[in-house]
Amino acid sequence: LFSEEGGIPCASNYMIIGDPGVGKTTILLDVVAATQNKDLSLKCLFISGEMGRKQMYKYTERFPQFGFIKTLFMADYLEYNTKDVFEQILAQGWDLVLIDSAVEIIDGVRDDNNWDRKTAEAWLVDICVKNNKGENKANKYTSFLIIQQVTKSGEFVGSNKLKHMFDAMGEMRRESDRDGGGTYITFSKNRNGNAGIKFGYQLNEDSIYYGTAVNEDSE
Repeated sequence: LFSEEGGIPCASNYMIIGDPGVGKTTILLDVVAATQNKDLSLKCLFISGEMGRKQMYKYTERFPQFGFIKTLFMADYLEYNTKDVFEQILAQGWDLVLIDSAVEIIDGVRDDNNWDRKTAEAWLVDICVKNNKGENKANKYTSFLIIQQVTKSGEFVGSNKLKHMFDAMGEMRRESDRDGGGTYITFSKNRNGNAGIKFGYQLNEDSIYYGTAVNEDSE
């Protein structure tokens, strides 16, 4: 899904967009949990700008593997500057970081520092690139999975500078009822692997099923 070599390459950045309710957070948390489970020496982090502890607890009842992921709830730090909290946690050094979502972090930084959106986006790009380069206490070459919101028409929200930071742009979509109504993820851009291939998945009450990959050109 993520690369030709298999897995998420070191120091790479993936942006994931998609329609509401398509399972962006659930699928990416499952990716992080699987990465952590495969190699317990890896340091993985989930930064939640949207969910609180109570919502996460309900999540872990449904998917117990999520409970083993180190999580920073931004809601626990409302009295602090979002920029400072974000920078301090990343400074510890991580192998893989999932951020949900970019717009929540950017808006928090804007509000706390009286910045415009362009300045806040530039800050997010700079701090991610800094950690890609291993400029943290643990010298970890951090990879990022970042969820971003979309417009009503399903388009990416953000500047070109933010877009160009990413090695891959993934889109999670739901097919029309006429086409079966299934859910899938596809990469419109992927410097590390394949683009234009639909990877199907299905969310059940307490499990996630991953189907086969289908080349869109061969449908």
